[in-house]
Amino acid sequence: MLIIGENISITSKIVGDSIRNRDAEPIVKMARAQKEAGAHYVDVNIGPATKNGEELMQWVVKTIQSEVDVPLALDTKNMSAIEAGLEVHKGTAMINSVTGDQDKLDILMPMVKKYKTKIVGIALSEKGVPPDVDSRIEVIMNIVNSAMEIGVPLSDLYLDPIVLPVAVLQQQVFNCIEGLKAFKQLKDLMGLPEEPKTIVGLSNVSQSSPPQLKSLLNRTYLAILLSHGLDSAIFDPLDRELMNVVKTFDILTNRILYAHSYLEK
Repeated sequence: MLIIGENISITSKIVGDSIRNRDAEPIVKMARAQKEAGAHYVDVNIGPATKNGEELMQWVVKTIQSEVDVPLALDTKNMSAIEAGLEVHKGTAMINSVTGDQDKLDILMPMVKKYKTKIVGIALSEKGVPPDVDSRIEVIMNIVNSAMEIGVPLSDLYLDPIVLPVAVLQQQVFNCIEGLKAFKQLKDLMGLPEEPKTIVGLSNVSQSSPPQLKSLLNRTYLAILLSHGLDSAIFDPLDRELMNVVKTFDILTNRILYAHSYLEK
C-alpha cells in the first residue's frame, strides 16, 4: 500500500510557525521521521495560501527535498502555488487533491500531464460531499473522463471516496466503504483499460472522537478498507499500531513472507 504521511499541515502550530518564520528545522525533522517510519510520500498542506503562495510552496518543497530524499504530495487550493511547487520538485510529485469541478479539472489535469505527477481525485464538488454513493460515482466518473481525455495514465490517478467523522456522520462512514467498492468496479462500468487505484484521508474518521479512541478507530477502519481493495492512505505513519495493521494485512494476504519478527522490521 502507498502510504502518505499527513503530519506537515499548516493547521499544526509547529508547522505554521515553521513556515511563517521560514524555520526549516521542524518541517525537515517531521519529513525525515515520516519517511523513516515507512511513508512513501509526505503530504505538504499549506492551506489556502492566498498570499505569496507560489513562493511559500517552493520554499517548503526545496527545504524538505534538500535534506530528505522523499517525494511530496502538494496540498493547497491555490492552483498557481501547486504549479510553482511542481516546477522545483525532484522526482514524481503528487497533487492532493482535485475535486470534480470542471473549471478546476481544466487547470489541474494539464499540470498532471505536463509534470507527470500522480493525482488524487476526490468525490467532492462545489456542492460539497455527495450525500450518497451514486452521486460520488458521478463526480469520480467526471474526474476519470477528464484524465483520459487529456492522456493522463490511469495508473497515476488515485480516487478518494471521502472519509467523514464517525462521531458526526456515521452513515457517511459506511457510504465511504460502499463508494470504495464501487470505484473498484469502474473498470467494467466505464470500460477502462485497468482498475482504478483508491485512496483515503484515513484520520478523518476519528475527528471529533475522544483522543483515546482515535488510533483504534483509524486502524480498524483501515483494516476494513484494505479488505475492500484500498491502494493508498494518508495518515500518521508515526502511529506504530496503525503501521502494524498494514504489515499484518500484507502477511495475511500473502503479499510478504511471514516471519516471527515481522513487526520489529
